[in-house]
Amino acid sequence: MRKIIAIVMIVGATLFIISCSKEQVKQPDVGDAGGAFIKASNNQLAKYPMDGFAYKSSQLPAQQWTQWARIASPVVKEIVGKIPDGYALEIRGHADARGPEDPEGNKPGNIKISTDRAKAVYNALATAGIKSSKIKYRGLGSSETMPGADARGAQQRRVTFVIVPD
Repeated sequence: MRKIIAIVMIVGATLFIISCSKEQVKQPDVGDAGGAFIKASNNQLAKYPMDGFAYKSSQLPAQQWTQWARIASPVVKEIVGKIPDGYALEIRGHADARGPEDPEGNKPGNIKISTDRAKAVYNALATAGIKSSKIKYRGLGSSETMPGADARGAQQRRVTFVIVPD
């Protein structure tokens, strides 16, 4: 019985030491209200993807942009003005699963195309007066497809918005 207790104590102490020794990534502290704001804002931003991009194109489709800007840009502007320190609005470009992620031959690759889409929206927002050091952009290629949609379909060619740690 003493051996079992000793073994249990050694195993417990070992697990305790291992769990305490792992380095944890510290997220900026935004408090309960800040965390709730980020979650609510991300839920709201998820309702406003910018879509309609042509295959291999980063040019903003004029009709879709005009409609999107009328409805969504006031929401984006309000949210950007309230983002807490340590966070930023990330404009994320996406691509369908056709073509390579990285450049191959004369193909620019989905990462570049999706980055260019995000940058086009970033620049259009700046032109519309929504400028902030709390806005950045990034291309994800075809790594985050829309669930339930064809990975190679036009619905994947879009730009989304999310608040992330800066």
